Amino acid sequence: MQVTAEQTTPCTVTLDIAVDEEQVSRAFDRAYKEAGRYVNIRGFRPGKAPRALVENNVNKEKIRERALEFVITDSYLKAIEEEDLTPYRQPEIEPTDIEDKKPFTFKAIIPLEPQITLGEYTGLTVDKPIFKITDELVEQRLDALRQDKARLERITDRGVQVGDVLIAEQQIVLEGDDSEPIPPRRQLVQLGSNLPGYDEEILGMMPGDERTFSLTYPEDHEEEARRGKNATFTLKLSSISGKKLPDLTDEFAKSIGEFETIDALRTAIRERLDAEAIQLSDQVAEQNLFGKILENSTIDFPEVLIREEVQDTLRRLANDLRQNNMPYSQFLLNNGGITAEQHQAGLAQQAELQIRTLLALREISIQEDLQATDEQVDAEFDRLISGGIIDDQQALEFRADGRRRLQIANALIQQRLHDFLFANNTLTEVEAQKPPEDEELAEAGEEPTIDAE
Repeated sequence: MQVTAEQTTPCTVTLDIAVDEEQVSRAFDRAYKEAGRYVNIRGFRPGKAPRALVENNVNKEKIRERALEFVITDSYLKAIEEEDLTPYRQPEIEPTDIEDKKPFTFKAIIPLEPQITLGEYTGLTVDKPIFKITDELVEQRLDALRQDKARLERITDRGVQVGDVLIAEQQIVLEGDDSEPIPPRRQLVQLGSNLPGYDEEILGMMPGDERTFSLTYPEDHEEEARRGKNATFTLKLSSISGKKLPDLTDEFAKSIGEFETIDALRTAIRERLDAEAIQLSDQVAEQNLFGKILENSTIDFPEVLIREEVQDTLRRLANDLRQNNMPYSQFLLNNGGITAEQHQAGLAQQAELQIRTLLALREISIQEDLQATDEQVDAEFDRLISGGIIDDQQALEFRADGRRRLQIANALIQQRLHDFLFANNTLTEVEAQKPPEDEELAEAGEEPTIDAE
């Protein structure tokens, strides 16, 4: 076996591995011998038939695949030992065609451990925006509470609008389907959760109206048989129901919580928004610090980390979309009509920034001895119990759960990093140019929790 190593990036080595015909032949012999244990050849016990007879009773392509696996596994392990390499992830293998009793070559692209050279991470100066809570933001949050308390009422004096809930008889005929059409069925139609273009076709309809229109099912529709197919929809509207928002009265305030008046509820909302604004201000300042630290540092890591992060994000997104009965195409449309390629390129950029940030912060935590000890993790569990976040039985289970302990340890390290960076750098308070979005405030106000399931 011959091995040629090339350092293609600071964290990637490419090995060109050449295997001689003898090793290839041994791999094929091994594959045939293994297969012989599972075929019945008259006159021979399993595994005892000559190779020539086995060859006539097995799938040659499966044998080739198994021999390829043997050759690559054996030679790869020897190659990384010979080159004194410690892979950070599984290699990317680029094989050539393999044939019995002939030499074989392949490439192994090996990810190596990230390399971090920190620059200055103390003594920096960054802006810390101060957000002003406006009356408009208070009313937006109040309106969201009204939306939560809204009830459906039958509508008779207008046509279909966005957000309505309909009862209608609907028939769907797939293009090219020669079977007997399914008769119209009475069903509930919620605007905002249908095929792309569906809602636009029925806006303005009045009870008793009937419309026929054609749409194409997206390629990622949940029903595989409908993906990419055209369909004709015939919908006869029976009724329209719309949201009826409660009036802003003292009674409404009491229904929200321990508030005697609507003014008391407004005051509580403003106080909550003020607290969220402070948290958002800290988060922006922290991100500004991270940006400066990354500018000052040199961080290299294998690209496979980005691919893994993007794949994880897409898996989580797929689960969320499935639970909300939304196709990926509708998600893309809701996000500005971007393509799948544009979406995934954006995820890769986010993943790269996230990985570089996490690697830098991990290195800072090591250098500044900000790691969490077992005793400190146990003390945090005690705090969670005393705060009523988890009960004694959950604490007993969590203390013995390595994943839970790691979750707590990471939270402690994150808080220590935050405190360290804020104490050792200068944060210059500046008035924010515009008020924050309500979604930004809500996200900033979300407190970290431990999953009690």
